[in-house]
Amino acid sequence: YLIMLSIIPRIFLILLAFVLPLNFLFSQYTEVINSNRPSQSMGAFSLGKKVYQFEQGISFRRGNFNKLYNSSFSGIGTNIQIRVGSLRDNLEFIGSLDFQMDNLTYQNQLGKISKNRNGFNEIALGTKYLIYDPFRKVDKYKVNIYSWRANNKFRFRDLVPAISIYGGLQLKSGVVYPYQEKFYELFNFNYRTLEEPFISGSTLLIFQQHILPGFVITHNLGLKYLLSDYMQTKIIGTLTYSTNPKLSFFGEYVYDNSNLHNDITIASGAAYLINKNLQIDFATSYSIKNTPRLFSAGLGFSYRLDKYNIYEAGPQDLAEMKLIRKEERRERKAKKNLLKEKRKSEKTAKKLERKQRKIQKKINRKNDWSFRGKQSKRF
Repeated sequence: YLIMLSIIPRIFLILLAFVLPLNFLFSQYTEVINSNRPSQSMGAFSLGKKVYQFEQGISFRRGNFNKLYNSSFSGIGTNIQIRVGSLRDNLEFIGSLDFQMDNLTYQNQLGKISKNRNGFNEIALGTKYLIYDPFRKVDKYKVNIYSWRANNKFRFRDLVPAISIYGGLQLKSGVVYPYQEKFYELFNFNYRTLEEPFISGSTLLIFQQHILPGFVITHNLGLKYLLSDYMQTKIIGTLTYSTNPKLSFFGEYVYDNSNLHNDITIASGAAYLINKNLQIDFATSYSIKNTPRLFSAGLGFSYRLDKYNIYEAGPQDLAEMKLIRKEERRERKAKKNLLKEKRKSEKTAKKLERKQRKIQKKINRKNDWSFRGKQSKRF
């Protein structure tokens, strides 16, 4: 266990030293929303400048810890993530909140005790930076219109991952769930209160591989609660498969290791793309160990406000967008007025034509009566 804690940070620093020189400063803006939900892992690609994204989920959460006063809790929680693409295409700012309300029950010498709780599990602020994008050479990934096999076969270059790094701050979440521990108040932990520092650090190294069409593998290797007494090693692996452009499924494992908690969580779920800026999802997860046994299931959505100008491959100012929209409205109004004038002139022409026909009929009748009168006089 101690060897693991000492090795993981060294591996992280070695990998970081290798990938930092690969800074190609490239980003892959996508025409559809690129959400981290419903998995716990973080994708490598940034949103792009002037793209704003809101991701939220609500879930039922339950935990049992029979070996600790036969304790259990159940309740609901909500997770919110706000992502902002700014300054550079490969730079993203992220804010995360996780709030939980539950009822904790346990047994001691006085009998069964029940307690209502509510508080933050997590408050985090951070920045993600795309270091390397394997898709920067677009020619290598062009669609071959003559061969289905060429577009769907495995290629060794697909093993090269997109690489990002995340760094941020973990803020003190309160006295209810320090270090995200759900049963901490029942611990007899060194005869002292478990207290989280007001600020601690967190960092992630993110790898994302597009192995085959529809298959994406994402790995997160990181450390949480840096500079605190209970630093946590976190490893997340996620496999995502898209059956079609709108529907995707995922499977995931999450490994947590610290002096307080050591467990593996298995998760699965699905996401459905309603339109290019809106996605809904469902996910469920449970822990391998029963000390404690944790379970959650919930729904969520992701929404994107896209101010990125893909046609110029760069951001577009709001003022410029307003001018363009104003010009578009002016053109639509001009077309509408032109169509209105055209219809009006056609209507006027039809009226004149009808009047002309009436006049012509009168002239014809008058000429006809004149002709008949002349004929009667002759006979």
